[in-house]
Amino acid sequence: MAPPSYRWVILVFGILAYATSHFTRQNYTGIQRFMQADFALDRGTLGLLGAAFFYAYALFQMPWGIAADKFGSRIAATLGILLMAATMGGFATSQSEVELLLWRAAAGVAAAAAYVSVSGGVARWFPTNERGFSQSAFGGMGGALGEGAAYFLLPVLAISFASGWREATNTMALALVAIALVCFAFLRSAPPGQPATTKRPFAWRLLRDPYLWCYTALFAGFMVGTRTAQAWISIYLADVYSSAYGYETNAAVVAGGLFATVAFSLVGRGLGVPLAGKLSDGLVRRGISRTAVVIGWLVLSIALFQLLSMQVTGLWPLAVVAVLAGTAVNCFTLITASVSETYGPEKTASITGFVNMCGQLVGATSLAWSGYLGIALSGGGTSALAEYQGVWLSGVFSVSVTTAIGAGIYLAKLKPQDAKLKIASALATGVAAGSRPGDS
Repeated sequence: MAPPSYRWVILVFGILAYATSHFTRQNYTGIQRFMQADFALDRGTLGLLGAAFFYAYALFQMPWGIAADKFGSRIAATLGILLMAATMGGFATSQSEVELLLWRAAAGVAAAAAYVSVSGGVARWFPTNERGFSQSAFGGMGGALGEGAAYFLLPVLAISFASGWREATNTMALALVAIALVCFAFLRSAPPGQPATTKRPFAWRLLRDPYLWCYTALFAGFMVGTRTAQAWISIYLADVYSSAYGYETNAAVVAGGLFATVAFSLVGRGLGVPLAGKLSDGLVRRGISRTAVVIGWLVLSIALFQLLSMQVTGLWPLAVVAVLAGTAVNCFTLITASVSETYGPEKTASITGFVNMCGQLVGATSLAWSGYLGIALSGGGTSALAEYQGVWLSGVFSVSVTTAIGAGIYLAKLKPQDAKLKIASALATGVAAGSRPGDS
């Protein structure tokens, strides 16, 4: 039977729900320059603000994933969005660095609900031949919308329509409340006649499964890539406009935010990731492993970070790098598709929650040291871009390590499988030969 057409409604509102998570996690990046002026924040503290969010975000992936599989993705996603709105309002009232860090951590707890909840719902609604595209479309387009609002819409609102970043943040918090109500009205946890929940979402015996750890290591590589790129690409571009092209602070912030929104988020992530998912579906049908495709995107991410460490300032080269990076570092959605194929749609949210939890912890740790490493590896340079060399090199190192671990497990499991296939093929050939007429 053909899948219900309502799956496209699920995808649209799943994209919207995930956009709120991305806006919540990145809402401070587009207004960093204004917050730096209010609190005298250095690069290291900005990195800690990101890490405070992502450590909490990581630790609550699995609880939200289990809740989504046990009580339904619709309820979990809606509750998470409402909590995001509340923490964003609290962030806008902060009067010290400590308060900023605490509200960022609370936002991380709330934002953890969106991805794992929606991924489970999408897995239940979409058939196998659309699995890569559906997961990539919701992850890519939702991330692009959320990042775009954080990189560009929020700073423009703060400069042009509100009295500063605090009022602009409160305005966006109200918008999240409206989105939560709309998502509750339209999202459904499963198609009619199919179970929307499961009694045992995660079995601890899965910890003995090498594929779980392969997916976890590769997911961690993507998380390092996304955390590094998302946290620094907008402010890096703003500093490029300021130092290389003479823009004033406000103009540089807006120009850098617009550049990141269009190239990295809208084109790279919003369009590139769904196309990557569609491509992976086609390659899987031709016998190419989705895991091998994933490893290829991680290798490209490493090369792009290495290129950025060379302090690229040309706008056209930066545009190409930003588009490719926006696609490459966000192809973690292909791992969610692999999880659904390996363990079934009914456990996608909870198992993705475990994989995401471990990966996010690695990503948060990498982000926490990235700002300080940027200072340490600046080589004593006085330019505004000197500190970014260490930021991008930290991404090169961390993504390389996690990719090597995941690829190693994948190849180790691949060899026994190939041997078994060869034995099975030889046995089948022998049986066929023995059954030929006239052989007896």
